[in-house]
Amino acid sequence: MNSVNMLMNPRETVYQILNEYFKRHCNLKDLINRYLDTSELTGLNKNFIYNISKGVVRNYLGIDYFISLFSSIKLDKLDFKVLNILRLGVFQAVFLSKIPSYSIVNESVDIAKRHTSPGSAKFVNAVLRKITSFENLKIIYENKINEIKNPLEKISICYSFPEWIVKYWIENYQIDKTIKICKALNENPVTYFNINTLKLNTLKSAVEDIYKLIKDKDSSNLSKYFEGRSFSISDDSQNYLKSDFLKDGYIYIQDLSSQIALKYFLDPKENENILDVCCAPGGKAISSSILMNGTGMIYAVDNNKDRMVSVNENLKKMGIKNVRTILADASKNNFLKDNLMVGDCKVKNDYNLKFDKIFIDAPCSALGTSAKNPDVKYNRQPSDIPKLKGNSFKILESCDGYLKVGGKIVFYTCTISPEENKNLIKNFLSIYEKKYKIETVDIAKIFNDVKPGIGEPDIPRTEGFFEIMPYYFKSEGATMCSLIKIS
Repeated sequence: MNSVNMLMNPRETVYQILNEYFKRHCNLKDLINRYLDTSELTGLNKNFIYNISKGVVRNYLGIDYFISLFSSIKLDKLDFKVLNILRLGVFQAVFLSKIPSYSIVNESVDIAKRHTSPGSAKFVNAVLRKITSFENLKIIYENKINEIKNPLEKISICYSFPEWIVKYWIENYQIDKTIKICKALNENPVTYFNINTLKLNTLKSAVEDIYKLIKDKDSSNLSKYFEGRSFSISDDSQNYLKSDFLKDGYIYIQDLSSQIALKYFLDPKENENILDVCCAPGGKAISSSILMNGTGMIYAVDNNKDRMVSVNENLKKMGIKNVRTILADASKNNFLKDNLMVGDCKVKNDYNLKFDKIFIDAPCSALGTSAKNPDVKYNRQPSDIPKLKGNSFKILESCDGYLKVGGKIVFYTCTISPEENKNLIKNFLSIYEKKYKIETVDIAKIFNDVKPGIGEPDIPRTEGFFEIMPYYFKSEGATMCSLIKIS
């Protein structure tokens, strides 16, 4: 990668990212960060690259359909690089009204001249000039998609979700709700932050001091949650993602859905022993420690050594003292009784602990994270659902032996998938009905606490499960429930 070119032409960087993503179908976030971390771009250009790259991938099924209406060559016959140049150009023309059409066309043609043939450059020029000649292009784009007769295909193309996902959601939620889900997951997500009150107390500071500093950074659209321990910023949050607040561990990122699961379902208390399963990158262990005022003990388990390095770094940065990290596979029986990695040291453990509470952040299809990770919706297959469900079931079973009678397991996923959530728990209870019951939670109260006075017609008042749709809070889609051990 040439940092000089990237400095001069951020669109070319996006083009390079798209080429690599559509060739390898790798993790988009990691790919973008790799390009940005090795560049000499300004913050404004980095934001441009980040937003455009994600935007193209988020909408590419619709973009490709629209291109096909104006291309004399079928898309599967187009040169791979030419298609990505067109995707980049059409996204800007349709979704970014502030960029002049001539600039989009000229930049796209220049990229084509540098990376493809003269004939391809002429083709890019012809297609993009034809497309950008329309006034109100976004309306033209939407009208063309609305002409699609098949409802399943129309929703898939309009919101750029594979048809199998749309079909799966329609079967479980009907068409209207599926459209609301897809629409919400196609919007830029709100970034939620927590305040590390443990570190503030060490500094003899207060939560309001953090808010004063935040407001000094000209953030006008700040919303507070949970007695001011959490906040979101509806305008550009990039300043806070790069700030010393985050770097030094005074604030940290945690999606609102995760915060709700901890506050209303796990409800950590001082001096409890808690097992955090599938813990990476450590946000739930950190939040639990803060809610416990640094008392008790949290055992944080993950089976990925690289992710565990990140967990330990985050714990150190946040100044968390009551979390012990363990490298282990929670889907295996007696997973706390083998040779394990604790921190950086391999030791022989013989854990016979019984925990007050266990939090399982189960491996899942992660469809609820599509707003911030748009590539996830393309990287899943229908066959993944039963495999992930089976693995989660094993984790539930293996955690049973570590829970006290009267304690509870909180089961959490960041997906919108009844098969991985409600159906899985029902299957578990059909086998362990004499050992567990679902805890009833006042869902309406949770919603009113987060968005006072604003209701949603599809929220039950009391329920064992809370299925957070992404349009509720502009958060991740997620599902959670608490299982109380009764014998």
